Order: sequence, then C-alpha cells, then structure tokens
Amino acid sequence: MRVFLLAALFASAAFAQLPITGTVPSTRVRTFLYHLDLGAGATGYTITASLSTSNSAGLRVRLIDLTGVAGDAAPTSTFIDSQTVAGAGTANCALSGSASGVRGFALEVATNGTGTTDFSGSLNNTAGGLTFIRDDQYVVGATGLLLQAGHIANYTRSVPSGLSAQGVELNFGPTAQNVPFRFEATGSGLTKIDVYDNTGGSATLIGTFTASGGALNDVTVFIRNHSGVATFRVNVTGAAGGGSVTWRLYSPTTVTLGVPGSNDSKVDESDSCTTNEQRGLWLALLMACALGLWLRRRMAVNTWARWDRRRCSSAAFRPPCSSLS
Repeated sequence: MRVFLLAALFASAAFAQLPITGTVPSTRVRTFLYHLDLGAGATGYTITASLSTSNSAGLRVRLIDLTGVAGDAAPTSTFIDSQTVAGAGTANCALSGSASGVRGFALEVATNGTGTTDFSGSLNNTAGGLTFIRDDQYVVGATGLLLQAGHIANYTRSVPSGLSAQGVELNFGPTAQNVPFRFEATGSGLTKIDVYDNTGGSATLIGTFTASGGALNDVTVFIRNHSGVATFRVNVTGAAGGGSVTWRLYSPTTVTLGVPGSNDSKVDESDSCTTNEQRGLWLALLMACALGLWLRRRMAVNTWARWDRRRCSSAAFRPPCSSLS
C-alpha cells in the first residue's frame, strides 16, 4: 500500500502539529514512530493524537509512550491511551508527563470494522521537538513474529502440546546500557511460558509465567544490560491438546527489536511492510549493475575494434578484415 504522508512529517517540529493522513485496510495495522526531544532538563509535556475518519469502518487508535511503558509492569499501563470510533468520527488520545532526553512514541492505527478506512489528523506536542521516524504495517492474523516500528514485537499463534519457541533479536548499540522491557502474555490451554536471555548461546532464565487451569494473563518487566546484538527466546509450553498464546514485548527508544539473525531492527518482510524505501534501494542497485555490465561490454567492443584496425593496417595480414570502425 502506498503511504500518503505530508512532507512536514519528515521535519522536526517544536511546539507544533505534525499532520498525518492515509488509509488502512482491516487486514493491516499501521504504526507510526515519533521521537520527542525534551532536552537536558526535566520538562513537563503533553502529546496528543487526533485522527478523524469519514468511513463507516471506523478507527482504533492507540498512543504509546514506548520509553515509559517499557518499564511499567502494571496490568493496565498509564503509558498507553486508546480510543475506538465505531463509524465516522474522531479518535483522541493523550499522554502527559515530565521527563528529559528523547522519548519514543508509537501511534497505532487500525480499522474498527471491515474494508478500508481513511484517516487524517495530527500529532501535537506542548514541549520539546517532535520528529517523525518511520511508518510500518503488519498483516493481521499472520503467523510468526510481527514487529511494529522496531520497538514492539507481537506473537499470536495456536500452539501444540509441549514446547514451542520463538526468538527476538535486540540491538543495544555499541555502548552497554541497562534497559527495561515490558512483556505481556495471555493464553489458554497452556502450562507455562519461560523467557530466556539467550545472548551468546548461554540461556539465562529471566522470567516464568505459570498458567492456572490452562489460562494465563500476566505482565512483567525484564531489565537487561547488554551492548551490541542480544537475543531473547520465548518458550511456550502447551497443555495436553494444545492451546493458543499471545505475547507482546515493548522496548524503549534506545533498543530496537528485530527478526533473529537480522542484526538490526528490520521488520519481517513476510509479515509486514515498511516505508523505508527498500524497493528503491534494490532498484538503484539493479540499475548500477546493469550500467556496469553495459560499460564492460562497451570497453570490450572498443578494445576489439582497436586491435582489428591495427591488424588490418599491418603488412603481415591481408583482408578480409571486420567492418568495425
């Protein structure tokens, strides 16, 4: 799907509005990532999202303070505000606080019904500089690991009896940092969920959720200290007959989540798409390769032509000569 964003989104805006406009089908969820730079000193702020639709499919909007929610173990986090519009109307979300430095905010947009819905509006800040970073989409109902803007990992799947495992890659950057991660899990027909820090191949158990009567609904926060690329592994143990599980991992702005083996924060292209112009990059590479091949062929033709002219002008050779000139 082609993304329709106003050019103003790509610039930093202090105490201003960043306009947003686009569409989303019921088969996808779109996530917009922003950074709010509050400077060196503690500063009070309010950030608001206001999105309207004219479509009967409605809207579901969530505004998420990634920096705050990553360290929050409350079942219902105050760092997430959401609103649903059943049909044509406006969804308004707001988060406030006092902080310094750069905070990450995710704006999640989905339909409330079937079909494709339009949306337009803005993200507003009362303090600091607000910058649009990226816009990702993932496919609703797709299996495997689904990523949102490099800071939210989702996993929903039916699980058989026994052990099922899924990994998540975490890029801490070159300097070691002590970072919290919020982990949520719900499910039925389960025995337990174990989460391991599997960095460097040594599995360290960092959390366990135990099901009661097969049902599980819990939240915790892991605090890990790493530099470079780390790995989490989530082991889900299904009860006899199996069941289903949904878990979600949130990371703050300073750590990006990725598919295992990617060594960066790229989304899983099989389950999602992004607007970071990867297709344009591949097209440019293909064009460069084609140009290189053409130049090599041209050089070879010119070399043969020069050799042929020398051969034809030599007394040691006689016609016929080629018609190259």
